[in-house]
Amino acid sequence: MRGTRLRTGTLRTLALAALACAALAASAGVATAVDRSASAGVRAPAAAAVRAPAPAANGIPFSFHTAPYALRDLPQSQRQFYGSGALSRVDHGVHDDQGVRMRRVGGVLYDFPRGQATFGLLNLSAYRVTHDDFFLQRALAQAQRLVSNRVVAGDAWFCPNPNHYYRHGLHVEPLSAPWYSALSQGRALLFFSRLAQVTGDQKWRDAADHLFAAFLVKGPTSGPYVTMVDGYGYYWLQEWPWAGMRPDDTFNGHNSTAFGIFEYWAVTKDPRAQALFRGAAATAQHYASTFRQPGWMSHYCLAHLIVNPLYHNIHVHQLLGLYSMTGAVAFARDADLWEADYPYPATAGTLRVTPGKYAVVRFGWSGAQAGSRTVSVAQTLVCHAGARQRFRGRGIFIRAAGGPFSGSWIEEAPGHAYLTGAVVPLDYDPARQLTLAAGRAYAALRLGDSGAVVARTTLPAGAAATLLVNRGAVVNGSPSVRIAEGALKGCWIKLQKGVTLR
Repeated sequence: MRGTRLRTGTLRTLALAALACAALAASAGVATAVDRSASAGVRAPAAAAVRAPAPAANGIPFSFHTAPYALRDLPQSQRQFYGSGALSRVDHGVHDDQGVRMRRVGGVLYDFPRGQATFGLLNLSAYRVTHDDFFLQRALAQAQRLVSNRVVAGDAWFCPNPNHYYRHGLHVEPLSAPWYSALSQGRALLFFSRLAQVTGDQKWRDAADHLFAAFLVKGPTSGPYVTMVDGYGYYWLQEWPWAGMRPDDTFNGHNSTAFGIFEYWAVTKDPRAQALFRGAAATAQHYASTFRQPGWMSHYCLAHLIVNPLYHNIHVHQLLGLYSMTGAVAFARDADLWEADYPYPATAGTLRVTPGKYAVVRFGWSGAQAGSRTVSVAQTLVCHAGARQRFRGRGIFIRAAGGPFSGSWIEEAPGHAYLTGAVVPLDYDPARQLTLAAGRAYAALRLGDSGAVVARTTLPAGAAATLLVNRGAVVNGSPSVRIAEGALKGCWIKLQKGVTLR
């Protein structure tokens, strides 16, 4: 899975998120706030699909819509920020003389709770692999700073951000210090839950308990808060809550925070954590269609309807993370749709073009077409491709980096103009069911390390069959899935008439 867990790419996702922050701030400058209940198309709850728990039954002092997801007791190796352990002893990030992650604003260093929790998790992964006490001590330094800076409200601990800030870079939406974020709170909860498990030290478990208590505080309140229940009864984990501002309803912040609650549940089996995670997941599932823009990037948040390609990619893999945690196939289906809407645009590879006439296009910086010409290809052309990307209102195009239309874009056409091999892969954990209708023959392709087809097997027409698949991708230009079992394990089948992915 590209970007949901460190063991398979979360380091890349963290880098994307850092880049996205700058891009988001730039795009926010032209964003327009809208009424979420009208322009954003927020839907009323689907009563048949959700239910509201009785607060007295689970120790939560408020009610919200939830769904009876059967949470999967994932091993630690399959949970968030598990990691490969690859981390330098030299910290090239912004930090103070104690090795604690900081944020630099106007030349001044400020404590950075989300960065401290994230860096702590990375060091725990390095410690697990290397057994080098240096990494554990650096993780503990992050933990101790978070505890030292905590703001106590009853039984709850909150992680304050001590610097002045502007939500999305909009100067009309200032956040006066200290301000609080569910994203920081959820990341810290994940960190302390993992730290308690790794060290066996009760004080870190106690800290996790206090951090979790913040999610039992429903805002808006006069003190710190990071959660809300919206007018339709859905439980939101707000990345940007602040007095006087409309709720932001940020998709990636909500989901990332929910992953922290899931980690706390995985470590403690606290039924309140189970209920809160189910509520947060129900919110993500219910509002997914509101964030989605068919054929284009998903919205970053519902208050501003900003879009950002890097965060769209993060959204896709968060949906797969929710699928992995709940087994609810609706999340995997949404991930498929969102990836098809706007595939990860940085994909490069080998472009293959069969003989024929093709329109090749140039696009300007804004994405508008800047020119087009027709190119005849007399024999199969193979060259390097620099990118594969969707343009709004158009199909998916591939930018050639060689051949007769180098520097131009050609529209993807399965079997005619495509990147060879499997691109934009999405891993499915647990495996999903694939049904092959009776009376039709199907081709199963086996790919080599280079992505070339090394074997082709024809499944003869016969009775209907059901297979398990564990990965989706675009193979030679066609949406396909990879078989997870049996003699055809590792082979790819194209999603076509008669093939149903469940």
